Amino acid sequence: PQCIEYYLDSFVFPLTMEHHHDKVSASGQDLGGNMLFGRRVGFSGTPSDLLPEELGQCQYDDGVDGQILHYLTTESIMSSRMLGTDWSATNILDQIATNDPPFHVLIDTGALITGMSNYEVAKYLLTNGLSKSFDGVVFLDHKDRKMILLRQGMVVV
Repeated sequence: PQCIEYYLDSFVFPLTMEHHHDKVSASGQDLGGNMLFGRRVGFSGTPSDLLPEELGQCQYDDGVDGQILHYLTTESIMSSRMLGTDWSATNILDQIATNDPPFHVLIDTGALITGMSNYEVAKYLLTNGLSKSFDGVVFLDHKDRKMILLRQGMVVV
């Protein structure tokens, strides 16, 4: 066994397997910078001071901060709830599914719903009280494709 290992390590592997001493890595911030493209039309993402340096500081349009604050505090379109210390992903989904009037969109920006795929969340909502006025739930699959889980027959289209 040692003789075979020596032969493989010394002669076979160096000739047949490429080996790179450097590892290339990048973040979304790097991708918006000069690393890949000398010129960019725009950079999508949350406006912040964490933009690639090459793009400069984010410049908001006049009044945008006020509009955001207005929408976040307008009770006719937004609501907030305090979660107890014993909250769980399914507890949150139960509240969403049974809310009256029903919610039409779930965007989990805080990543509170964990341990479930988007399909599993869609199925959970449909089987745990989501208004019968909804024929299905739209979700993104593991390849980020828009899918619909239909209530009738629980089939994905």
